Amino acid sequence: MARKQPRRVERPTSLPPEVEEKPARPANPKAEANAKVITVATKRWQRADLADKDNRMAAYADLDFLFVEGAQWPEDAKLARAGRPCLEFNRLPTTIAQITGDIRQMRPAVKVVPVDSRGDVKTADVIAGMVRYVENRSDAPAAYFTGADQQVAAGIGHWRVETEYGSDSTFEQEIRISAIPDGIAVRWDPDAKNPTREDARFCFVPVDMSRDVFEETYPDATAAEMGDAELTQSGLSEWATADTVRVAEYWTKSPIKKTLALMPDGEILDLTDTADEDHEEKLARAEAAGARIEKRDGHKIERYLITANEVLEGPTPWPGRFIPIVPVVGIEMQVGRRRIRRGVVRTAKDAQRAYNYARSTQTEVVALQPKAPFIGTETQFKGYEAVWQTANTENHPFLPYNADPKAGTAMPQRVQPPVASAGLAELTREAAEDMKAVTGVYDASLGARSNETSGRAIRARQQEGDVGSFVYIVNFTRAVRHTGSIVVDLIPHIYDTERTLRIIGEDGKVDLVQINQAQGLATDDVAERIANDVTVGAYDVAMEMGPSYTTRREAALDGMIQLLGAAPEVAPLVLDLLAQAQDWPLADKIAKRIRTMLPPQIQAEEAQEEGRPPPPPPPPSPEQQAAAAAEQHKQQLEAGRQQLDLAKLDVERQRIQAEMAKVQAEIDRAAAEAQARVTGPAQPGQPDTRLEDIAQAVQHLSQIVATILEELPPADGTPSPENGPPGLETAEPGAMPVDLSGAPQGALSLTRAQWACPAPR
Repeated sequence: MARKQPRRVERPTSLPPEVEEKPARPANPKAEANAKVITVATKRWQRADLADKDNRMAAYADLDFLFVEGAQWPEDAKLARAGRPCLEFNRLPTTIAQITGDIRQMRPAVKVVPVDSRGDVKTADVIAGMVRYVENRSDAPAAYFTGADQQVAAGIGHWRVETEYGSDSTFEQEIRISAIPDGIAVRWDPDAKNPTREDARFCFVPVDMSRDVFEETYPDATAAEMGDAELTQSGLSEWATADTVRVAEYWTKSPIKKTLALMPDGEILDLTDTADEDHEEKLARAEAAGARIEKRDGHKIERYLITANEVLEGPTPWPGRFIPIVPVVGIEMQVGRRRIRRGVVRTAKDAQRAYNYARSTQTEVVALQPKAPFIGTETQFKGYEAVWQTANTENHPFLPYNADPKAGTAMPQRVQPPVASAGLAELTREAAEDMKAVTGVYDASLGARSNETSGRAIRARQQEGDVGSFVYIVNFTRAVRHTGSIVVDLIPHIYDTERTLRIIGEDGKVDLVQINQAQGLATDDVAERIANDVTVGAYDVAMEMGPSYTTRREAALDGMIQLLGAAPEVAPLVLDLLAQAQDWPLADKIAKRIRTMLPPQIQAEEAQEEGRPPPPPPPPSPEQQAAAAAEQHKQQLEAGRQQLDLAKLDVERQRIQAEMAKVQAEIDRAAAEAQARVTGPAQPGQPDTRLEDIAQAVQHLSQIVATILEELPPADGTPSPENGPPGLETAEPGAMPVDLSGAPQGALSLTRAQWACPAPR
């Protein structure tokens, strides 16, 4: 029968407006994009899950063996020993605690160093303090040690770096380091080769939550149901169970082309984002300055929150250049195409099982000794069966029995109990030694006593035992260093405003520091100076291996005590440092008080190094005060004596001046007489020698006056000039004065012309 064809309906060329066809609704671009994200994420999950499945299952089995009761006995062994003891003497937690304890003591310290011309050493120290501030505010050691416990036990652990607002009433963000409880479940790009997985293109961090919590948290989302055909076909059946729904963080690292401008002053401008508000301004600034503009290969980090069939959040851009998930790996080795990873438990399982078997058998043998059966004839036990049946469980005062003529004088006897096997004891010892050998942790590392007597020998043997487990410490250090790199990379993006932070010093002390602080005003020639600008410059992270600050302080304390024992004379110079190294409650205050007793030159040098003014001089001691008072009293007595001597000299000066006045009067009278004789008539035949006699007398008298004036000090007590008072000048010793204008009042006042008058002939 022929198939009936549908009737063809002719559509009119035009329809009235009320029946005009509506245009088809355009597809939702966001839904299409999310569907594409789910498709790519599903393929990546399958690859990552399959590539690391063996390591992941073995890691979960290791944790079960370590922590789950009864997991150290296989099921077939339990069935074979039905009714017999299956004891567990778990020695592995102590071994693991020894390794993780070393990690806790030798936690590496992050060091920040500048790597370009715009980096600053002082700013690098500030950034290092900010990293310690982030670790302190987020309790990073708890996240570190959670990952380290999984690393040592199962072969891998994880923690993360995230951002959050400081509070619900601020716009300022903070950086936090937090733990990932199930670090084994993290899936990485199987093509990543770096131990820190920083070269991975994607990463999954799954979390299984109950359906009730999922519906409360994401009320608009549709959870996948258990048994969904699409999930089973795509290998995601474990993403949806009857009680749980899996939600995963999906991190991607996508390649992009970046446009960078190198300014003449070394500044680098990122011109990649053309939608940036400052893009045009940056571009104009770069072109005006003649900057070098180039395109570089870069990448961007994005975060999604997905389920098996839906994108819950994202894409959310991440400001840094690293996926902020940090793996800490145990022992990892590439074997052909497979990557084998393990922790301490994996190779110690058989030794632990052998130890459990040997000890369980020993315990069974010893425990059954008091329960050995009794042997006798049926007639001997007849009528007393109830008593003999409880002979091994109750303490009867006597055990009655019937005499049996067939047994003669024999009575019921206990069967000889089993004897402990020497082979079981040897097996126990060998199993214990095998556990030490496969884990690399021996008795000395666990604190057991040996034939060593000196502390140095004990420490040397402990360090030798730690060598076998040092690989875990090195890998842990690498993970912390990568964490520091992530935080340092985030700091310019998160702490990009002017703030005051409480940074943490290496010694644990808190200090206030201002970052991105403007200092001075910008001019045409000088740009605005920013103090502690953490938004410019490139910085790298280096690690300092060794014990923690507390351990180093204890070692320094021991060294200082040995130094004081060898050189007691240096104790006053280092006593403040010795007090500061103590763990006393007031050690810092005691050290501060002792520091005031240091010599002034040491205090001045320390003040100069710290950039503070030198301390004031210490007050004098009572002995110094008494000596200063005695010296002052002596000076007062000496000053009084000098004043008395000056008074005597003043009286003597006045007396000499009076005598000199008399001499001056005589000289004036003699000069007048001589002048009269010169102008008077001369006696014929008799030479007139009186004027020469007078001149000689005056010259002799002037020498005496000059000598007296040289010996007398001036009235103010200052020493006299070498040649007498000012103004009294002589040509040579014994010569007549040439200028007597500076002589005391009443002294000789003859002028040079009067002394140089020619004698009459």
